[in-house]
Amino acid sequence: MLERLDRLETLRKLKELQERIAELAYQLTGEEPAAWTPKVDLLEDEDHYVLLVDLPGVRPEDLELLEEGSRITLAGVRHPLPGVYLLEERPMGTFRRTLDLPGPIEEGTAQASLRQGVLEVRFKKRKGTSLPLSQ
Repeated sequence: MLERLDRLETLRKLKELQERIAELAYQLTGEEPAAWTPKVDLLEDEDHYVLLVDLPGVRPEDLELLEEGSRITLAGVRHPLPGVYLLEERPMGTFRRTLDLPGPIEEGTAQASLRQGVLEVRFKKRKGTSLPLSQ
């Protein structure tokens, strides 16, 4: 059975290895690797799609939301707190999540709020247009 200090040292070495792998991936692709992926819920009502994202400890200034048609990308970072972590289960570092909404939205109408660690983004649905029928 591993002693407590051995377990902490093993976890530290695993984290260092993960960081080295991420750095190699960055060197190969030029893209910043995501350290974690936030959990989301996507709801729909008559006029909107509503995206709920769990982001406890993430500051609004550390968030970026990109809207491309019906594809939404959320990116940001959760910074570690000061102190020595004796147990670290909540992910830290950069995150990225891309979702395809089930239908078109009206561009530029997204409204976002971050409350109690939950980001809520409301997207107004684009109404379909009727096509004229030829006779």
